[in-house]
Amino acid sequence: MPRMCRARTNWYEPSRSTRLGARQRRAILRSGLAAVGLWWGAAAMAQDAPAPIDASDRSAFAAPEEGGLRRWIVATEAPSEIRADAGPVHKIVGVVERGVVLANFGCSRLASGMWCEVARLTGGQRGFVPADDLAPIAGPDGVVAVGVDDSPRRARRGDFDAADDIACAQEVGETMGTCRAEVARSSGGDATLIANFANGFRRVLHFQHGLFLRGNATMSGVGTDTDWHLDGGVYHVRVDDQRFEVPAGLIVGR
Repeated sequence: MPRMCRARTNWYEPSRSTRLGARQRRAILRSGLAAVGLWWGAAAMAQDAPAPIDASDRSAFAAPEEGGLRRWIVATEAPSEIRADAGPVHKIVGVVERGVVLANFGCSRLASGMWCEVARLTGGQRGFVPADDLAPIAGPDGVVAVGVDDSPRRARRGDFDAADDIACAQEVGETMGTCRAEVARSSGGDATLIANFANGFRRVLHFQHGLFLRGNATMSGVGTDTDWHLDGGVYHVRVDDQRFEVPAGLIVGR
């Protein structure tokens, strides 16, 4: 496997005096998403003409809670404008470039056309873009995900798809040891992993579209102070003071 671009060179040094701010974390996550696309060779992110959605397929435009698509990809050559509400008369609150993956919150048909409520996977303001600017996107497992990601619920009840030992460390400066990792997978590269330390401490890691997003809140931190990168098919993740090395195949089932 080719060596991946890194979100941060010194990802393993969480004890530095200045913690990452929200803007820096979003930049790191965006870099990670690009690395996921490169590593998996995500064709939908690089193809010249992403396949448009069938306008007659009403279920595709629904929110995931109603069985709709979980994500879109921006398929226009020019950047797409995000508006504060559905329709071209509303204030522009952001811009998204071609190839950006967006979370879907459902679409509405207006006289001006179909508008979909979206947000970046990496966070940020929700808004509306024309459905004509969007196309379905397959995850790193090759599946176009629909419906709600059920992996967090399944992980909470102990319904796992796989388990394996992974490298981990609980404290800053600690030598990497071993944790037992249990993972519940959903389609489209979504997964929830529970890392079990030998002393009984557990950390939950959430992935969407093959992208590490956050950990759960524990006594050691809220789970959003994170760094991560992909290198040789392994996720190198830091959440607060904990570090993990997770084989990508454990997340997507390959």
